[in-house]
Amino acid sequence: MNNLKISILFFLSLIFVFYSFNLFEEKPKLTLNQNPFEIKDLETFSRLSNWDDYSETSYQDTSKIYKEDYYSSTLFKNSIQPKSWSDLYLKISNADKEKLDLITDMLFSIKIENNLNSDKFAKLIVSYVQHIPYSLLVGKTCKEAARNESVRMMLENGINCEENIYAGIYSPMEFIKNYKGDCDTRTVFLYTLMKNIGYDVVIMNSKYYKHSILGIRLASSGKYKKFRGQKYYVWETTNVGWRIGSLPAQYSKLDKWNIIL
Repeated sequence: MNNLKISILFFLSLIFVFYSFNLFEEKPKLTLNQNPFEIKDLETFSRLSNWDDYSETSYQDTSKIYKEDYYSSTLFKNSIQPKSWSDLYLKISNADKEKLDLITDMLFSIKIENNLNSDKFAKLIVSYVQHIPYSLLVGKTCKEAARNESVRMMLENGINCEENIYAGIYSPMEFIKNYKGDCDTRTVFLYTLMKNIGYDVVIMNSKYYKHSILGIRLASSGKYKKFRGQKYYVWETTNVGWRIGSLPAQYSKLDKWNIIL
């Protein structure tokens, strides 16, 4: 009887081993270079970028983002129910901050190749964004938005308008893929990118001017706002040539600006 029990147990153990072996064999194998917790689709959106920095040095490289990062970024942004502009910006920034690795790699390659210090690297990054075409983003139709006098004047002056954009802003991924955007699209992109790199940056908005600019804590001169005991110098990002500390005359009253992020 004992021999019979032993034989049955042995037979069952063989079945279990055989079954387990086949289960493991059926699982897809990972290559040595794959992370078992994240296997990314490597397809990208790519665009050739050309720009000049403030010393008129010309640069050319390819701006790339992963397609799956773009789609996930868009879906997330379109689902946000923000409590305020700062809440909207922060949620967009946090969602995309891990998705900018290809852009960061591109810019760091230029930094290393040209032996740029921290100050010149910041100027390289902002000049890169300043050369991306400006486009007004509105959450309604452009015709409806033109009922606002300032919008109407912009459209009459040939400014491009993209309509029915959720919250009137592109996420950093949308900005690079579409390669155009308005003021707060740019400031959120730069805030996210430069904060990742290690710069101390803020976003400044003005309800009075209906505009958004970057603020950066960097040795400079010119206009700045004090925040938590530190000077954050203004940086206009919507057109080429604007240097740190300078603002267009029509936006120059510092008391009309507030740091919101």
